Amino acid sequence: MRIMYDRSETFEEWRQRMVAETCRFIEWGLQHPEQVDWIPRHAVGSGPFSERVKTVFWGLVMSRKDWPE
Repeated sequence: MRIMYDRSETFEEWRQRMVAETCRFIEWGLQHPEQVDWIPRHAVGSGPFSERVKTVFWGLVMSRKDWPE
């Protein structure tokens, strides 16, 4: 998924494009729940995630080749 801002776009056009991409991704995730990665979470105020959790999570997310473009 490429996130790029085309300077010829107005802010409203860019916003609509980002909303449309997000909608497509959510629809895809709902249609393919077995391909959606677990998102780590913890109680508000309990502090940040450890560097290891962040590294493992983002490594898994960014290595996925089966996500939509």
